[in-house]
Amino acid sequence: MLKKCREGCRVKSRIIALALGVVLLSGCSTSNDVETLLRAPQLSGESAAVQKALNSYLGGSATLKYPASGDFLSPFAFGDWDGDGTQEAAVLYTADTTGSNVFLAVLEPNGEDSWQVSRTVEGLSSEVETFSAAHLRDAQSQQILAGYGSAQGDRYLVVYEYNGTELSTIISNRYSEMVLGDFTGKGDTQDLVLALPTDTEYGGVTLQLLTNVDGEFRSYQTLNLGEGSYSGCAALSAGQGRDDAMYLVMDAWSGNNSLVSDIILYDEETGFLQPYHPPGLTDPQRSTLRYHTELLSRDIDGNGTVDIPVEVDDGGNLQSPMDKSLVFLLWKDYAGADGGHSHFGIYDSKNNFYMSLPESMHGSILIRSNPAGNGWMICNSDGTTVYCEMRVVDPAEETDSGAASYERIANIGSQQLQARIVTPYYGLSIDSITGSTVLLGLE
Repeated sequence: MLKKCREGCRVKSRIIALALGVVLLSGCSTSNDVETLLRAPQLSGESAAVQKALNSYLGGSATLKYPASGDFLSPFAFGDWDGDGTQEAAVLYTADTTGSNVFLAVLEPNGEDSWQVSRTVEGLSSEVETFSAAHLRDAQSQQILAGYGSAQGDRYLVVYEYNGTELSTIISNRYSEMVLGDFTGKGDTQDLVLALPTDTEYGGVTLQLLTNVDGEFRSYQTLNLGEGSYSGCAALSAGQGRDDAMYLVMDAWSGNNSLVSDIILYDEETGFLQPYHPPGLTDPQRSTLRYHTELLSRDIDGNGTVDIPVEVDDGGNLQSPMDKSLVFLLWKDYAGADGGHSHFGIYDSKNNFYMSLPESMHGSILIRSNPAGNGWMICNSDGTTVYCEMRVVDPAEETDSGAASYERIANIGSQQLQARIVTPYYGLSIDSITGSTVLLGLE
C-alpha cells in the first residue's frame, strides 16, 4: 500500500497540529499567528538555501505553507521535475505582496548550495491539503501534484508540469479523494485515480482514471459505482495483488452513516478499470459494512496489500462497559487467489488503535474492564483466567507499585499504551502485541 508519511513527517505534522490548537484555544483566528509558529524552527541545508533564494526573489520574507498530507509534509519538495538529470526544488509559500492564495515556486540549482527561482504559479486557495510528485508522463520527469481546499469545503487537484523553462497546469480537477499507482501496468509511469464529488440526486461515486496515453497524461476512463447506495467516497487505497497486479480499494459512505468497500482492478483485456468480486465476496456492500466510520481500509500487516476491516459479532464476549468502546474485527485481504486472508483482533475506538490477536482466540475470549478503569483485560471465555492487560495511562502520574511489570507499546498523544502478560498464551506475548498493534490515526 502506498505510504503517506514517514515517522519524521508524523512528528512534524503533530507540531503543526499543536500550533493550530494553541492559536484556536487562545481565541486568535488569524493565519499570521499560525504561520509565525510554523516558521519558528530554523531550517538547515538545502531547505535553508532554497528559502534564502526565494526571499531574495520576492524581496521580502516568504511565509512557508505546510501541506496536510501527501509525499511531502513540508513546504519543500526536491525532485527531477523536468527530466534533465538534475534535481530541482519546489516550495509552497505566501507573501505579503501575493495575497492569500498559496504560490508554488520551482527553483533550479545555481552552483553549490545556491538556488535560483525559475518559475512561480498561483494556487487555487490559501490551504494545501496534499503535496506529492509522480512520474505521470515518462520515467525521467516528475510532475507535481497539489490539492487545494476551499472555505466552502470543495477540493481541487492540480497537476503541474515543469519543462525547464515553463511551469504549466496539465490537470485541474475537482475531487474528493485521490490515489497514485501503476494500475494499467505500464511499469515506468504511474496512473492517477480521482473520486469525483457526488453531484446527482441518485448518489454513487464516480472514479476517474487518468493515465499516460501516447505521451500525454489525460483522463482515460470514468467508472460509476454504487448509484442509489453510496453518498460519497471516504478513502482510496492501492495495493499489490496476485499476479503482481495493482488493486484499488474504495471505502464509500453508505446509509445510516456507515462505510462499505469496493475492490476495483484494471482489466487488461478491456483496458479499463472494473469492479472485482473475488471468491468469498459476492456482496461487497453487505460483507464489508461497518459502523465505526474511522475504520478505513489499509495495509494493516505491512505486506503490500490492502486489508478491509469488517466488524464481527462472534469474536468473543465484551463485558459492559467494554462493549461501548471495543469491537472485534477481521481485516480481510482479498488480493490473493484463495478469496481472502483474515487477521483477527480487537479495535479500541476510544483510543483509536487495533491489536491483532491469535486466531485461536476467535470466539473463545471475554474482555472486561481492568480494576483501575483505565484499560481492559483479555480473559478466557468464563473470565477465570486473565491472559493480558492493556491500559492507557499518563506515565508522569503512575504511582502504583506494579508499574514496572507493564511494557510500553506505543504513545497515544501524551499518554502511553501499556501491556502486561498475566498468564502465558501461545501466540500472545509482549513482542507480538508490540508488533501487531496499529495506531489507526497514523498512516
